[in-house]
Amino acid sequence: MPARDPLSLPVLALLFGGVLAAALFVDAYRLTIVIEIAILVIFVLSLDFLVGYAGLVSFGHAGFMGVGAYALAYLAHFQGWPSGVAILAGVACGALSGIAIGALVTRVSGVFFIMVTLAVSMMFWAWASKARKFGADDGLGGLKRMDLKPLGLDLNDDRTFAVVCVVLAVLAYLLFRWLVRSPFGQTLKAIKQNENRARALGCPVQRYKVAAFAIAGAVAAFAGALHLQNTKFVHPEVAHWIRSGEGLIVVIVGGAGTLTGPVIGGFLFVLFHRIVESFTTHWQIWMGLLFVAIVLAAPDGIFGRLLSLVRRKAPKGPGDA
Repeated sequence: MPARDPLSLPVLALLFGGVLAAALFVDAYRLTIVIEIAILVIFVLSLDFLVGYAGLVSFGHAGFMGVGAYALAYLAHFQGWPSGVAILAGVACGALSGIAIGALVTRVSGVFFIMVTLAVSMMFWAWASKARKFGADDGLGGLKRMDLKPLGLDLNDDRTFAVVCVVLAVLAYLLFRWLVRSPFGQTLKAIKQNENRARALGCPVQRYKVAAFAIAGAVAAFAGALHLQNTKFVHPEVAHWIRSGEGLIVVIVGGAGTLTGPVIGGFLFVLFHRIVESFTTHWQIWMGLLFVAIVLAAPDGIFGRLLSLVRRKAPKGPGDA
C-alpha cells in the first residue's frame, strides 16, 4: 500500500459503517445482501494478498473456500464436532492446502501458474460434484449455524449473524493491513517487484510464496465456512472457477494491492449483481461490460484512480517540490 494514503480511513469508515448500520436496521431481504458483502470481502481480501502483494495471480482461489466449507460440513454434520471447533479445523485445512498447493504451483510462473491453480481447484470441484456423502451435484442441506448462545449471541437470528459477519470482515481487513506492513509483507512486495534481486540477496523466495498461500488459503477457507453458516447448505459451486473469476474481477476493479480497493469492489459487485438480476437473468453480460469499462477508465482500479486524483489535487508541501 502506498505510504501516503489519505483515502483508506474515510472510505472504509463509510463502507463498513454503512454495512454495519444496514445490518442493524434493514429488512430480512437486505440482510442477505449485507451478509453476502461481508463474506465476499473476506474472500477477496485473501485473494488481494496473493495477487496484489505477492504477485501470485491465482485462478483457483475458490478451491480454498470449498475446503473450508466441506471440512466444516464433514466435521460438524457427520462427526458431531462443535461448529466452532469444526470451523477452526477448516481454517487449518485451508492453511495446509495452501502449503501443499503453494509448494506445487510456485515452481512455475506466468500463464502456467494460472492454469495450474485453476486445474487444482477444479480437481476439488470435480471431487465435490461426485461425493455422494455430500449430495454430489445436489449438495447437502440441513446444516446448522454455530452455537454462541453462551456468549449471548444467537446466530440463528439473521440480524445477529449479519453483524458478526461484518465485524469479522473488519477484522480480516485489519489482519491483512498488519501483514502487508510487517517485515513479511514488505519482503513479499520486494519479491513481487523483482524476484531475481530478492533471490540474489539471499531471500528464500519460494518459502515466502508458500507462506502467502497458506495465509490466503486459511482466510479463504474461513470465508467458505461462513458461506456454509449463512446458507446452511454446501454445494460444489462454492469451489467453482467462476467464483474464483468473480473474486479476481472484484480485486482488479477495486484496485489490486490496496486492500481498500477489494472492499469497494466487493460492495459494488454484490449491489450491482442484485440490482441487475432483478431486471435480467443475463447479469453476467452487464457485469462483463462494466468490468471492461472500469479497466479502460481506471487501469489501477476504482480506489487507485480515486487515490491518484486526490494526490493530484492535494497541495504540495516543501518536501514534495
